[in-house]
Amino acid sequence: NAMVSGFAQHDRFEEALRFFVDMHSEDFVLNEYSFGSALSACAGLTDLNMGIQIHALISKSRYLLDVYMGSALVDMYSKCGVVACAQRAFDGMAVRNIVSWNSLITCYEQNGPAGKALEVFVMMMDNGVEPDEITLASVVSACASWSAIREGLQIHARVVKRDKYRNDLVLGNALVDMYAKCRRVNEARLVFDRMPLRNVVSETSMVCGYARAASVKAARLMFSNMMEKNVVCWNVLIAGYTQNGENEEAVRLFLLLKRESIWPTHYTFGNLLNACANLTDLKLGRQAHTHILKHGFWFQSGEESDIFVGNSLIDMYMKCGMVEDGCLVFERMVERDVVSWNAMIVGYAQNGYGTNALEIFRKMLVSGQKPDHVTMIGVLSACSHAGLVEEGRRYFHSMRTELGLAPMKDHFTCMVDLLGRAGCLDEANDLIQTMPMQPDNVVWGSLLAACKVHGNIEL
Repeated sequence: NAMVSGFAQHDRFEEALRFFVDMHSEDFVLNEYSFGSALSACAGLTDLNMGIQIHALISKSRYLLDVYMGSALVDMYSKCGVVACAQRAFDGMAVRNIVSWNSLITCYEQNGPAGKALEVFVMMMDNGVEPDEITLASVVSACASWSAIREGLQIHARVVKRDKYRNDLVLGNALVDMYAKCRRVNEARLVFDRMPLRNVVSETSMVCGYARAASVKAARLMFSNMMEKNVVCWNVLIAGYTQNGENEEAVRLFLLLKRESIWPTHYTFGNLLNACANLTDLKLGRQAHTHILKHGFWFQSGEESDIFVGNSLIDMYMKCGMVEDGCLVFERMVERDVVSWNAMIVGYAQNGYGTNALEIFRKMLVSGQKPDHVTMIGVLSACSHAGLVEEGRRYFHSMRTELGLAPMKDHFTCMVDLLGRAGCLDEANDLIQTMPMQPDNVVWGSLLAACKVHGNIEL
């Protein structure tokens, strides 16, 4: 037991499990300490298979309903991402304590849905269990993920009333992060300034908050004053520049990161590629692609190892007009998400390959990937550029009937453009009149340009 526990406490999880297996094979009596340490090791390794086997052994013992054992099971399933099993383990506990509740709240906060963490928190309060700083930090983090500013404000008020938690570093960081992610940067700064102790996590959250609020200068000032900079804060600032259209500065910051010998991540490269795409700088984009290969974000077989990087590569090549290169990246991706398919569809459409865009869309449907609003903008745009009026009408009407997507302003704009190019001006005008939102200058401008092309002076 001492060996299993000692290895588990020092994060040497493989050795802990080896000793546990030896104990079991030599018919030593296993107790709550050996089971608890072994489950902790499984959680550290995210070894679900071994965790399930240990759970089976516990089920045959007298420790199944033990509060310590139940909490360890909830934590193990939580770390392995199996939310339903964590909930079942919690529900099966005869007695629960603050650790049990915290484990389940943290499970939902880390694995989702974040709103469920708040529900468990309310249940905990209704059961008369007083939250501690771990509970509050987890719930605040759930509010950040869920953008639940109202609930976050209520929990912050509770923290202020419980003065003993006010100086807790983890809770303070969670509050700064919550306000930053909810775009309440002034409140985030207020909490930050009142923290007696801060660390790189607090400062990174503030950089993120300023970047999200489009205050990139303030984000850069905070970044420059940081005593310790990790790759996360570099990524946040590079993304902030890219999202605010300052792509040259994003590239300069990446070059500075390289000079500082910071090891980039896939997010670093994804944001760099976004900047290259926005600048339509193919030379720099190819250099970034070379860096990606050198840093191992591509398997030796040539298959894409990360969806985010792959999607960014497709977008960069498509925006630079290198359709074949974008298609090659897409074909080599091991996994694809809706963004991958959208990048191809929109990329083909923007480069005048309307028929190819529609073919990719059909393959997307066959693959079982559900289209979203961006997909349909690409599809309608492809129909417009290819002059496929009937197909455009069909896809537009299928949005509601088959895909369950309500057309948005951009979809109406695409349809007006499609009908206008084809000379169906009265139909385009009628469509504008039926829009559920106020038409803007882009919609009217599209119809006006079509009238000019087709010589319809009266309309």
